[in-house]
Amino acid sequence: MVTSFNQAMIEIQINNGDRHAVEKIGSDLMINEEKSSVEVVKLNQTSYKVFSKSKIFTVQIREKKDDQLTLSINGKITSLTSKRHVDQILEKLGMNAGSSSSISDVKAPMPGTILSLNVDVGDQVSKGDSILILEAMKMENVIKSPGDGVVNSILVNQGDNVEKNQLLISLE
Repeated sequence: MVTSFNQAMIEIQINNGDRHAVEKIGSDLMINEEKSSVEVVKLNQTSYKVFSKSKIFTVQIREKKDDQLTLSINGKITSLTSKRHVDQILEKLGMNAGSSSSISDVKAPMPGTILSLNVDVGDQVSKGDSILILEAMKMENVIKSPGDGVVNSILVNQGDNVEKNQLLISLE
């Protein structure tokens, strides 16, 4: 039940089982490379009506945490996990975006260009905070803090080209 996307494609896993590739192309919603006839109407911050062919579903977001959603669909509880396409690729390669050899180092997970730095030296960060945006393969990748800490040094600037495993930011 995704109504907007900031990335090209995501993978949704339902109840730790079925996986579906979901992509927004223009105004079309593609599910597993097929155009979906699903229409989603937002009722309020957490409730939606979903119209699919001859069926109508009432969907309520019960809990949202990182890439996990707990939904109530017509009263039945369902769990969804979503992953961005780039995260799927990195996982298959044995890497995770923002992963590093130690909690105090943030290294580039792939070659690319630094689009923006979201922190300054001295900033307090928490695990999962967005610390920079790395453009790679024509996609914007949010690099997140691997843990809690304080930004000790920033070794790159906006516009810099970086190589895989290059040290970007040091945390203490």
